[in-house]
Amino acid sequence: MQIAHILPTILLFAAGLCHAVAPPPKPAGAAGTLAAAPFDLADEARITAGGKRFNKTCAGYCHGFEGVGGRAPDFKGREDLVPAQVFETISKGREGAEVMPPWGEAFSAEQIWELVAYLMHLGRQQP
Repeated sequence: MQIAHILPTILLFAAGLCHAVAPPPKPAGAAGTLAAAPFDLADEARITAGGKRFNKTCAGYCHGFEGVGGRAPDFKGREDLVPAQVFETISKGREGAEVMPPWGEAFSAEQIWELVAYLMHLGRQQP
């Protein structure tokens, strides 16, 4: 009979524990997965912003300046790039033979889409 009286308290306590150990929400600036760019990927200002960010963070060791000549894949002439997949790869990274760190916590979704705009721009250029 005493168990019947404390059972609701135990259940409320357990529910509180489950809530307490839930993962924290993502920071406001963290990138989430978006199906489509929030702006035109051909916007010159966005391409320029993405290019500057690319040259600061992606070019030197991995992808080479202007997306050519690094140890990772080149981007010039890449007509196979799918914007949503590129966004996902930049946000979450990639494991396997070609490891790429995730940038989703370092850049906002808008900043990642600017990188995508720049990579799509490179993809339209001659290799």
